[in-house]
Amino acid sequence: MIVTLAEVIELVKRLPEKALEEAKRELEKIKEESEQKSEMEIPICPHCEEKDVVRNGKKQGSQRYVCRKCKKSFVNTTKSAMYNSHSSETVWKQIIRDTINGVAIDTTAEQLAMERRTVFNMRHKILYCIEQEQQRNPVHLNGVCEADETYILESYKGTDISSDYWRKARKHGAVATKARLSDEYICICAAVERGGKSMATAVGRSQPSSEDITGVFADKISGDALVLCDGAKSYNILEKNGTCTVMNVSNDDGGFKKINNVNGYHSYIKERNRDARGFATKYLNRYLALFSIAYQKSDYLADDIYKLLCDSKNRYTTIAQTKSQNLLLF
Repeated sequence: MIVTLAEVIELVKRLPEKALEEAKRELEKIKEESEQKSEMEIPICPHCEEKDVVRNGKKQGSQRYVCRKCKKSFVNTTKSAMYNSHSSETVWKQIIRDTINGVAIDTTAEQLAMERRTVFNMRHKILYCIEQEQQRNPVHLNGVCEADETYILESYKGTDISSDYWRKARKHGAVATKARLSDEYICICAAVERGGKSMATAVGRSQPSSEDITGVFADKISGDALVLCDGAKSYNILEKNGTCTVMNVSNDDGGFKKINNVNGYHSYIKERNRDARGFATKYLNRYLALFSIAYQKSDYLADDIYKLLCDSKNRYTTIAQTKSQNLLLF
């Protein structure tokens, strides 16, 4: 059973006055033991990756270290996504949880008494870091997999549309102006390993071509995998290139039931998009990177993401970089 921070806070609120002091002492004891354990661990040098590191005093409450090999000093967050952050671990983990659960930025900012822009920037640092990690270490699907595409409405959320743009601006949550599938929609190619991992990538405004399918799946599906799809010929390129075995199923023989795992993943993506009243298309692949790990429902996902942010393997990015790099532009 996984206990959330909100449940602990609610429980503390219900404690009688006499029990609050005891609860506080126990929590402080746990916190102290955790901090002592953390201080005992000597990190490797983020500059040269050598282990010959010693403590070098403290600065503004943070433990500093110096590498005897390259003579450079550093702190635990050097070269990590957390570098230069003034927010505590508690704040970061709360924003991570809210990002996973789809809590609105305004709600998070109000609960933490923070500026909305600050929470927005922190959220996108989290998303950017997850996306970069998946690009460095792409998911690999094995066994029986299901692949299919879905479509969601494009969104320029947070951006002013110019007067000469081909369509008029619409409110968040509005519907498309055209009745059928059109260039107002963004195509998302997704695949799910039965009982396991999942992935999704936005590829363009039209139905995916063989080149799109190859670009999305070629390095993410093992050669011994069996990929079930809904009959779209574009997926045959995977078998033609020797990437995997492809089996086309049609709705006539209950094909929609054979790929109901990937259809369920599509529903999850669309539900998250609907709850947010549309994700800005330029950030869509960042959210899809988050959904690929959130859909697996890992019990300690927030802790795993926090560790990723603290990783010192050149993950540091400025706010300007997270707003301008790897954007999805069609």
